[in-house]
Amino acid sequence: MPELPEVEAARRGLAATVIGQRIEAVEITSPRSFAVPSRAVGGLLVGHRIDRVRRRGKLLIVDLDSRAHLLIHLMMTGQLVVVEGGRTLFAGGHPSRSLLEPMPNQTTRALLRLDGDLLLYFNDPRKLGRIRLVGSSALATDPFLCTLGPEPLEDAFTLAGYRAQLLRHARAPVKAVILNQSVVAGIGNIYADESLHLARLHPACRAGSLTAAQSRRLHAAIRSVLRHGIECGGTTVAASRSRPRRATGYLEHARVFAREGQPCPLCGAPIERLHVAGRTSRICPHCQPACSPAGAELPRGS
Repeated sequence: MPELPEVEAARRGLAATVIGQRIEAVEITSPRSFAVPSRAVGGLLVGHRIDRVRRRGKLLIVDLDSRAHLLIHLMMTGQLVVVEGGRTLFAGGHPSRSLLEPMPNQTTRALLRLDGDLLLYFNDPRKLGRIRLVGSSALATDPFLCTLGPEPLEDAFTLAGYRAQLLRHARAPVKAVILNQSVVAGIGNIYADESLHLARLHPACRAGSLTAAQSRRLHAAIRSVLRHGIECGGTTVAASRSRPRRATGYLEHARVFAREGQPCPLCGAPIERLHVAGRTSRICPHCQPACSPAGAELPRGS
C-alpha cells in the first residue's frame, strides 16, 4: 500500500499538473471505486476548478472551488495518471502494468476530463481504492480523518507526545504502535521496518520497555526515513514490455525492507525475515537484538 512518501509524491505530481484546471466532465465505470452520487457530480464537480491538493496521512484531499473536497484513498493498487494529448505528465500510486496499456483500459475506474486535452485517470486493478466527495463542514468531522494522529514531519509530532503514546500502548510490540494510524499518520510496513533498523530496535520490543534514549532515537529515525523516502519519490517498481520489474526510488536505498538474505548496510549480517503482530518484518539480528518479544515469531538463534 502506498505510504506517506508515495502519497506525498502523488500530491506533488497532481499539484504540478491539475491545480487551476476546470473539471469539464466525469466518467465513472466503477461506482464502488468512485463513490460520488450523480447529482453531486453535476452540482459540485463538473464546471468547478481544482484549487488545491493536500495530503493527510495516506489520504489525498483535492479542494474544489465549489467548497467540496475529493478524498482519494489509493489503498493497495490505486493509481492516478494525468495525460495530455496522449502524453503521460504524471503517474502516481501503485506501479501496476496497467500504466503500460493505452488508457482508459480495463483497470480504469473513473476519468475526469479537465480543461483542454488534460485527462485525470483513476485506475485500480483490484478495486480497493476509493474516491469520495464531501462538503467543507463534513470534512471537519469526517470519521476517518478524525481518527488520524499527528503528521510525523510536522511540529505536532513531538517527542514527548510520542513517548506518551508508546507508554499508553506499553504491552504492544513497538512496530504495532508505529503502524497505528491514530498514534502517527502515514507510516506503513516499509517505513516502519526502515525506521526501526535506523533506531536499532527490534520490532517485537514492547513499546513500554523503550528507554527515553530509545524513544528519542525512534522519533528521530521516523522523521529521517520519511524525509529520505520523500526525496526519493517513494518506493516504486519500474517495468516495461521489454524489461523486467526492478526497484527504483527509495527501494534502491532501503536498509532492510525486501532485502532478506542480503547484508546489513551497517554490519554485514544477513537481513532476516520474521512476523510481528501479524505483519512481515525485516531486521538485522545483530543491529536489532531481540527484546520483550510480545508475540513475535523470532528468527532461529534469537
